[in-house]
Amino acid sequence: MDHQVLEEIAKTLNADACNYEVFLRYFEVPLLKPARKDIIIKTVLGADATLGGIQEVEKASVWPNLKDALLYVGDNGAGPAAATMQSERLLALMGVLEDEVRNLVDAASTTESFWLQGGHPAYPVFWDFAYLISGKAGASILIGSSSD
Repeated sequence: MDHQVLEEIAKTLNADACNYEVFLRYFEVPLLKPARKDIIIKTVLGADATLGGIQEVEKASVWPNLKDALLYVGDNGAGPAAATMQSERLLALMGVLEDEVRNLVDAASTTESFWLQGGHPAYPVFWDFAYLISGKAGASILIGSSSD
C-alpha cells in the first residue's frame, strides 16, 4: 500500500473543508508466529488501543465501505469542499487506492473489520473504518476516520 496515496487523499479531502478532517493510515506488522488480534492492534496503534469488537468480512465489501466513507459529502456545517468531491485529482487518487485495496484483500487469508472501544488514534465523528488484514507473512491494518 502506497502511504503517499493515503496522505494525498487525506490532504485533498482536508483542503478547504469545513469542520472536517480526514485521518488515513496503513501499517504492516511482520509476524514470526501467530499473535492475538488485540496484541497486533495494540502493537500498531498503541497501548491505549482497546479492541471493542472484530468480525470477519467479505473481501468484496471492503472497497465499497471505504469508498462510501471517503466520498462522504458532509452537510451544511461540516464536510469536504464541494469542488474537492468533483475534482479529477480526488477521482484519480481514489482509482489508485481502489486497485491497492483490492490487491491487498485479494492476497489476504482473512480480512476483518474491527472497532476500538478506546485509544483510537484519531477522533471519529462522521465515519470510520478499521481493517485487520492477515496473510502468510504478517498482518496489516488499514484505518481511517473523519472528525470535526
